[in-house]
Amino acid sequence: MCPVCLSWDPRPEEGSGPGFGYCVKKDMMTRIRCECNVFEEATQMKVEARNRKIYGQINEEGEEEE
Repeated sequence: MCPVCLSWDPRPEEGSGPGFGYCVKKDMMTRIRCECNVFEEATQMKVEARNRKIYGQINEEGEEEE
């Protein structure tokens, strides 16, 4: 379930093995889970909206808008 969650960050941390990642909502390292109370499916539209919130809107020429 975690690899398709909007809050999942699969970057490996020092000392963690396969199947571990970082949950942004829980603010902790965790194993991949089958059930989770904060799961939100990472659809393309949700990922793009999150990226706009983090990085701002980017116009077609690649310049950032304020």
